[in-house]
Amino acid sequence: MNFRLILCLWIMLSCTSIIHAAQPVWILNAINNIRRASIAAKNANKIGKLATLGKCANALPDDEINRLAKITTKSDGLKELNKILGKANYIGKYGDEAGHVILQDTYLRIAIKNGHLSSKTASDVLTHLGGTPGLTSLLSKINSSNLSMAKGHLRELEIALSARKRGYTIISLGQKFADGLKKGDTDLDVFIRGKKINFAIESKAYSGLVPDAMIKADAESLAVFCKEVKNTIPVFCFEKPPSRLSQYFLSQKGVKCIFGTPDEIIAKLDVINSIK
Repeated sequence: MNFRLILCLWIMLSCTSIIHAAQPVWILNAINNIRRASIAAKNANKIGKLATLGKCANALPDDEINRLAKITTKSDGLKELNKILGKANYIGKYGDEAGHVILQDTYLRIAIKNGHLSSKTASDVLTHLGGTPGLTSLLSKINSSNLSMAKGHLRELEIALSARKRGYTIISLGQKFADGLKKGDTDLDVFIRGKKINFAIESKAYSGLVPDAMIKADAESLAVFCKEVKNTIPVFCFEKPPSRLSQYFLSQKGVKCIFGTPDEIIAKLDVINSIK
């Protein structure tokens, strides 16, 4: 009897291992980030209390921030900046958490210097989002000399910040995944956790009309993500309403279409969050 029980347990564990092994790495990463979400939120609060802009351990001096800020104004400046910071190897020297704090502090202070962020918003980011997976990479991108690109990433940051202030847990920013539709990996702009459900958010910061073809491609990617990562609602956010064709396509795909400011977008998600 005991032998049969042990055999059954072994078979169950083996099947479970096979199932997990068969899952793509990006799905396992997404699930792992969801599990870590509550811990990440606690770490964000802890980091925010321990570090203020320019005051974290081993923070770069102001004259170095000024030098780096000038570099990012060049056409290839962000690439050069990331190369400089990569060589400094802060994560290797000080560990994952402390290294990311140094990098986040650096990117935020550069963004302030170049007028991409206000001091208040930068402080709020460090306080409320510190420790979030993908934050360092996103902060790097808002320092792009390409203003339209910087604007797009800044909007993602503002959506995440607004969500965090309204009680959502930020699971990850720029979550990589393979949708099987595009040639390479794509990414999910903002991934958040509400009361009982997750929201996978694609954001567009176009002041004009977003091309229908672009919306269609990204909506199909969202649908794949939410099919594989259970209990997740796909959301497409815009500054202004997309075309009627795109709105119809999104509704057919089951993707929520929301437009407005970052605060207005999260307020509308609150309604969905309260129903589910």
